Amino acid sequence: LAELTHHPRILGVEAHRLLRNLMDRRWSGRTSALTDEQISALRSPDPHDAAPIALNDLDRRLLPALAADGRAAYPSLARHAGWSESAVRRRLADLRRSGVVRFDVEIDTAVFGFPVQCLLWLTVTPSRLSSVAHALAADAEAAFVGATTGRHNLLAIAVCRDEDALYTYLSDRIGFLDGVERLETAPITSYTKRVAPIS
Repeated sequence: LAELTHHPRILGVEAHRLLRNLMDRRWSGRTSALTDEQISALRSPDPHDAAPIALNDLDRRLLPALAADGRAAYPSLARHAGWSESAVRRRLADLRRSGVVRFDVEIDTAVFGFPVQCLLWLTVTPSRLSSVAHALAADAEAAFVGATTGRHNLLAIAVCRDEDALYTYLSDRIGFLDGVERLETAPITSYTKRVAPIS
């Protein structure tokens, strides 16, 4: 943030903290082209059922390789780590089960027929925050809902087929939610960076 303020073309910076992700699912359009079996294969094992795991030498070789190429095949990972393919397979299964490793896929919603994305900043009466968040999280249009600090206490990302569908969602759905005091919107025209390794 300090570096951003020194950039000559940045006129202002506003930063807030995400207090809680309130979505218990991903945007439904992500898997619309897949079968139920394919969707099931993508789900991570429940990490709550696994015992804590200590990282070892294999992990220290394996995790950087995965960070560089999350789609690397087992033989390539085994060569990079200097371990057998079967050991790499077993260890990755353990790491996924424990929640240490999670695979994610970035998609372009326009490919699925949903080219309109919009950031929604909502100011919600504190006593209604949870109910409004859960109502939005259940909507097909919702790709993300989270509680945040700042002037607005709820942030959402809506994904729609077109501007008319977005208008209808804002006016006929969000406009009638009890507890929403204020709504500000900003279209998302492109992404520069999404999920990425911390380095």
